[in-house]
Amino acid sequence: MLALKNIKKNRVRTILNIAAVTIAVLSVILLASLGSGLVTTGENAFKESLMHVWITGQPVDLRASYANVGAAKINDAHQLAYDTMQDPRITLSTPMLTEMVYAYKDDVNPRAVFGLGVETAGSMVVVSEGSKLNSSSHYNAGAYNGAWTREVLVDSRASALLNVSVGDTIHVGKSVGDAKGQVFKVVGITNSLAGFSVNPMIIFPFSEFQELSGNHYYDSASMIMVRLKEPEEINAIKADLEAQYPEYVVSTNMEFLEKVIKENSIMLYSAVSMVILALVMGGALVVNTTLLSINEKRKEIGIMQVIGMSKWSMMRSIGLEGLIISILGGLAGCMLSIPFTILLNQGIKSMLGFENVLVLNEIFLIGGFVMALTLGVLSTIVAMLRLFRMHPIEQLRSV
Repeated sequence: MLALKNIKKNRVRTILNIAAVTIAVLSVILLASLGSGLVTTGENAFKESLMHVWITGQPVDLRASYANVGAAKINDAHQLAYDTMQDPRITLSTPMLTEMVYAYKDDVNPRAVFGLGVETAGSMVVVSEGSKLNSSSHYNAGAYNGAWTREVLVDSRASALLNVSVGDTIHVGKSVGDAKGQVFKVVGITNSLAGFSVNPMIIFPFSEFQELSGNHYYDSASMIMVRLKEPEEINAIKADLEAQYPEYVVSTNMEFLEKVIKENSIMLYSAVSMVILALVMGGALVVNTTLLSINEKRKEIGIMQVIGMSKWSMMRSIGLEGLIISILGGLAGCMLSIPFTILLNQGIKSMLGFENVLVLNEIFLIGGFVMALTLGVLSTIVAMLRLFRMHPIEQLRSV
């Protein structure tokens, strides 16, 4: 078969084209696995969560504000948490503050980490090593003049990043300059709140973190987390909270997950754009290979046309090269996706602490292979159009 002979003749070009299709198929499968894994992980995390309702600020208009991307903060957070607790259907209402801060141990270079301020009471934080944060009196009924505990918890990622363990002291601040004068003792290690960020995390008593980050002036928080006595009543409670606090956004677990995904849509769009680019490049290479193959065989094509060979026969012998390359690339992409998924999951777990972020599904493998076949069919159609436009005399004269 001429297609196989041409593949053997142009091995380097063929290998590069198979590699391009392989990368395109692999990119599609891995992106689909990542999207499925993120949604599954988020759904499982919220199903296991003891919280049922999330109160956050309204989205910020970036055209009219220099504020951080996402939602505006909640003011008078302590009062809001107290007021919502007056509802007998609610068993817990607690504020949470999130900010990026700088931290370092001794004279090591400062590193940016995810700061999380939480109320120290309750069982929301489970410590795997060391002890919990002691109760803080720093808030002092809104005066913010009580004693600081100067205690923090770190997750395993921050522990490795900052090279700290239980009993060590670290400098933490909103800026590198602020961190010099703020010293905290690491009293425990916990990964129970690691799902709130992919970054290494330091956990503070809520009011202390408010003052550290400058959010104590308006008693600001990033969100209020609410636990219900009867989760089945969530729709009614959500409607009541929305009516009572129209200036804020009240979300169920799934609505909050959708909000997080939308706020990170830029990164998702970037990943999709890269995959589309890989697809376009892979398809262009396969089509270009088919056209080059036809161009290299103009004399043979002209002779076959003169002796009466039908264009459909030539199509079967010449136009299948792109289809063969696509099939080989599709198979390679599908097979490589399995070890790549395992390696990426292991890498993400070691760096970020999340397990099974990529979830490989048979449907994704089938879809990747079908996409490769589509590229092959496209190249075959292009070859067919090119052959049907060729005339025997012109081909013999051009060589």
